[in-house]
Amino acid sequence: MFEQEKTKNSAPEKWSFWRRQFASNMTIPQLTYDVIFGIVLPVLCFIFDPIVFSGSEFVVHAQYKSFVYLFSALSIVTLVVWLLTYRALKSAGGIIAGILLSGAGCSLLIGILILPLSLAGLMFIIGVLGFTPFFTAFVYLRNGVRAMKSSESYVSHTKLVSSLLSGAFLVIALPFAAYTIINGMVSRSIVDLTKDEPQAVENAITRLKYVGWSGDMDKIVWAYSKERDQLRKQNLARAY
Repeated sequence: MFEQEKTKNSAPEKWSFWRRQFASNMTIPQLTYDVIFGIVLPVLCFIFDPIVFSGSEFVVHAQYKSFVYLFSALSIVTLVVWLLTYRALKSAGGIIAGILLSGAGCSLLIGILILPLSLAGLMFIIGVLGFTPFFTAFVYLRNGVRAMKSSESYVSHTKLVSSLLSGAFLVIALPFAAYTIINGMVSRSIVDLTKDEPQAVENAITRLKYVGWSGDMDKIVWAYSKERDQLRKQNLARAY
């Protein structure tokens, strides 16, 4: 009887819900949740985005579309790599953690910015997608913490911090560089569209075919509204 009571008292306590969420061991339900809310739904949100990046009058200006798209793409790809190879990454977990934790912060910020639209859109089924960034932020946070913990056993504290900062810099700097280049190309193309040079106009239209999906095409609308020359207005309309 005494031995039974002793064994009972010495048994480990059941972990709390939140402790289980950030434990090193990944469960099948957690993996399923992470794939759905960290990969599938974010992609669907960008595909079916009705208004968030549609114009400057909404909560997220269209000119930042390329940055957010590329930032999210890097975060999603990193999450996929982590979920597939987390047992083998080891010391590389610091960089992975830096990217995923930055993704968590970005997703949370987007969720807060579009919250009024999400609440208003609850009357439509697609409005539910507006709450996806909050769930995605949790997915990135959980896996970012796990990646950081996995790296702690293989690198020093100084190197871990350096890796975290490197990952964060990487996921921010690359999209920002692309964002700068793309919006610069859009601005230069608009200038060329208002020139009386047919070849410059055709080159501008060709460039916009490649970058228009991720650039701020509203600039063309504003240029069109201000233009008085009918031929130039026609060129701007063709490009749009």
